[in-house]
Amino acid sequence: YLATPKTTFKGHNPPLYMFRMKNGLHRLWEAACVHKAEKHSFRNLQYREMSLQVLIAALRVSSGQTEAKISMSEARSHLKYAIRMAENDLAQGEHCSLSRHWCVDLQETADPGFECLQSQENKNEKNHWGLRPEGQIEVNDYYRQNYCDQLCTKQETRECNVQTCPINCVLGDYGPWSDCDPCIEKQVKVRAILRPSQFGGQPCTEPLVTFRPCVPSKLCKIEETDCKNKFLCDSGRCIPRKLECNGENDCGDNSDERHCGRKRAVCPQKYLPIPSVQLMGTGFHILAGEPRGDVLDNSFNGGLCRTVKSIRASNPYRVPANLETVNFEVQTVEDDFKTDFYKDLISFGKEKDKKSSVSAEKKDSIFVPIFFSSSTSERTQHNFAIKEAIQASHKKDSSFVRIHKVIKVLNFTMKSTDLQLSDVFQKALLHLPLEYNSASYSRIFDDFGTHYFTSGSLGGKYDLLYQFSSQELQNSGMTEEETKTCVWYETKKRILIFFTTTVKEHQCVTNKLSEKYEGSFLQGSEKSISLVQGGRSRQAAALAWEKGSSGSQAAVYSEWLESVKENPAVIDFELAPITDLVRNIPCAVTKRNNLRKAFQEYAAKFDPCQCAPCPNNGRPRLSGTECLCVCQSGTYGENCEKRSRDYKSDAVDGNWGCWSSWSPCNAAYTRSRTRQCNNPAPQRGGQRCQGEQQQEEDCTFSIMENVGQPCISDNEDMREVDLPEGEADSGCPPPALPENGFIWNEKKLYSVGEEVEISCLTGFNAVGYQYFRCLPDRTWRQGDVECQRIECLKPMLQDVLTISPLQRVYQIGESIELACPKGFVVVGPSRYRCEGDSWTPPISESLTCEKDMMTKSRGLCQPGKKQSGSECVCMSPEEDCSNYSEDLCIFDVGSSQYFTSSACKFLAEKCLNNNQFHFVHTGSCQEGPQLEWGLERLKLALNGTKRVSCGYDTCYDWEQCSAHTSNCVCLLPPQCPKDGNQLYCVKMGSSTRGRTVNICTVGAVRCANRRLEILNPGRCLD
Repeated sequence: YLATPKTTFKGHNPPLYMFRMKNGLHRLWEAACVHKAEKHSFRNLQYREMSLQVLIAALRVSSGQTEAKISMSEARSHLKYAIRMAENDLAQGEHCSLSRHWCVDLQETADPGFECLQSQENKNEKNHWGLRPEGQIEVNDYYRQNYCDQLCTKQETRECNVQTCPINCVLGDYGPWSDCDPCIEKQVKVRAILRPSQFGGQPCTEPLVTFRPCVPSKLCKIEETDCKNKFLCDSGRCIPRKLECNGENDCGDNSDERHCGRKRAVCPQKYLPIPSVQLMGTGFHILAGEPRGDVLDNSFNGGLCRTVKSIRASNPYRVPANLETVNFEVQTVEDDFKTDFYKDLISFGKEKDKKSSVSAEKKDSIFVPIFFSSSTSERTQHNFAIKEAIQASHKKDSSFVRIHKVIKVLNFTMKSTDLQLSDVFQKALLHLPLEYNSASYSRIFDDFGTHYFTSGSLGGKYDLLYQFSSQELQNSGMTEEETKTCVWYETKKRILIFFTTTVKEHQCVTNKLSEKYEGSFLQGSEKSISLVQGGRSRQAAALAWEKGSSGSQAAVYSEWLESVKENPAVIDFELAPITDLVRNIPCAVTKRNNLRKAFQEYAAKFDPCQCAPCPNNGRPRLSGTECLCVCQSGTYGENCEKRSRDYKSDAVDGNWGCWSSWSPCNAAYTRSRTRQCNNPAPQRGGQRCQGEQQQEEDCTFSIMENVGQPCISDNEDMREVDLPEGEADSGCPPPALPENGFIWNEKKLYSVGEEVEISCLTGFNAVGYQYFRCLPDRTWRQGDVECQRIECLKPMLQDVLTISPLQRVYQIGESIELACPKGFVVVGPSRYRCEGDSWTPPISESLTCEKDMMTKSRGLCQPGKKQSGSECVCMSPEEDCSNYSEDLCIFDVGSSQYFTSSACKFLAEKCLNNNQFHFVHTGSCQEGPQLEWGLERLKLALNGTKRVSCGYDTCYDWEQCSAHTSNCVCLLPPQCPKDGNQLYCVKMGSSTRGRTVNICTVGAVRCANRRLEILNPGRCLD
């Protein structure tokens, strides 16, 4: 029948059709049942057409002609007939199990005509389709193979809303400018990060701190270094007098070797310094995990001739004064490779403690993933490497294996006291303001780190971190120990020439992971992160493993070992806070306390409590202004939002929020702060936060705490703290007071260590250091202080002159403007400023008004010109400038001299094209920085290309004209264009290398009063 699809069904043999179906070709029944079920379940033509397609396939199979062409209309007619035949069979009890079997699996949605109506004789017999006469399903092999749950997916689940919205970094507004610091002559304003970026948000790129130069209104009261009976170097260092003229640069600036006659040698011969000895004196930033600037001067020998011998050198090396002990050794034991297995990156920071310490002084909650070296006392952090590992772990659920080995060249120990600081670090400490300023003190940590090395080793570290897919490791059947063993085995096989081991080699070659990568277990890793330290960069980079690489690296490893001896790094070290080095300088106690306070604020910037919670118990990590999520084992994704199949937990572990501010110091001389476990709070059985919820620390307070910082040095602090109890009743009589000054609550006797504040009468202001301190010898430690009048009285003037603004008294810094009636001008200056108790410039008693001949003659002309008929012509400096005009400082190019001229004469000469006169500044010429810069500016402008007239002045390449003030305003160096033809080779700041910049940058840097030295015009040669 199927061979002649063009014919109709009528007239053919129905038993033949049913015979083909009864020969196991039940797919037609399946199609009929599916069609009937879906016809009732769905009102969608797509599903009905799908059932017809199934029917067509069944007809092809049943006919034995898989290529037969059957149209949809023919299939529909076959389907209708098959359903009718099924109804007839069901009425006769035949094939009942088949139709019920498929229809039951389709949620019993078949047409009611499919109900089984069995005959009486079959009622107690079991048919071959698997249905008992009672209508119950027997679970046999056929049922197991064709049951709907085996063939179809009836239910699907998926995670929803796993993508977290990006959080952009938000910076707060700048606060007000700080008071002008009299010691560094700078002001600062700061702003905070209100919210770090997270989940792919935009990071913050603008600075948090900005400085500007200023003119202080107070005197710098930091004392000069008192060397007592020692020699004071020009650099501020104190050295014993016996070190003068010994042929060694003990001062650092060679000032101890000047004006010497005969010099006394310290050592009988010249010894070389220990290789890389300067590395031991660098500071270490424990929060960034990297060395910073030099804090110790390890070139200082202290007049001693101590040497140490190395087995690699014929001559001994000179041992610097800062080192207590040093000994050379080379350790290259072959079997000291160590491996560690980590289920996730969080376990790096949770080797023993769940919270990491960021300070040697106090435990805190700041978490930073940390790599542990072979020394348990050392914890270092590799910022770039760990960030790379975090980003790699986001791509898939990962486990990590680390293999590392330490090679030591020498061990060292620093002295515990009397350490010689480096010049740059000592100068930075001396220039710190006495008043606490968070931005200024935090720069010490940025430049020099937070700690220094007290002991350690120089050498190198072979260190690689391998990332493996957790799923592949699980499928391989390897345990953690076996995984570590295979990484250890293959690494040693690659880098060692002679290598014997008891490890079963086939175990690391024949496992499922190695077999997938031609017998290499390391090739099965996703990537490796290099943590190699020490040695030349080329050899260190060659040690890094790359996926797809093969072959021995024994030669590369040997070359790296040799390079470590010449280029070591500091490894296996112990640290101490950098604040311990702040000694033997003026105001050391005050600055040390300020640094400790600054460190608490500084460390808080690295605290991930500012980050939003990460999905699936990921641990947030603050990297600059960006929060990264460190994923738990079993999770992955950019934000740890994805789960592996084995991760079923819905618990949310708690995490700490940020610490509150410290409370005020109480009567028990303690203060406290708290934090809450709410970032997030524990949910659905998650763990509570571990660690302390409240912290307390000792504190001090004073009634003068908010009005100034006392300068306390180490020797004073020791004398007052260790004062014997028997002398506690003694004290100081009242101090001598400045004129117009007084002390609140004056007493007859003041206790040792007590401070008093000098106040001034109304109308006067205290200038200088106004705090006196009672010393144990019953004298007062006091600085220069005086009470200066802070008001100027209204000047007595002729009635014809008017004053604006008109007041009885004027505060310091306020100005007045004198004016005359219309048609008259002031004979003399018209603007005056209150400076102390007098006006600047002084106001003459003969000051009066006269007719304004200059304005009348000038008419509507520009400055420097006058009206002549209907035209504007240049004024005559001799004839038209007899009346008063303000003074200007002018430079004469022809004579290379500067002089004071009236504004009228200068403008007249300028109009007459007298180009030899150039404006320097307003006011009369006086020696000082303003005049020096004015002359330097004109000299630099000779090579410039920009000339823009602006009031009296002409603006050059690094300036722009202010329309508001008609003055030239300097650009900031970053505002200068990057290109330009007028180039210079310069040295800027403390840098020793030349740098090529254009003329705009040179002018902008010098205008900002920053250090710059021009080496030569044009580009730098090297």
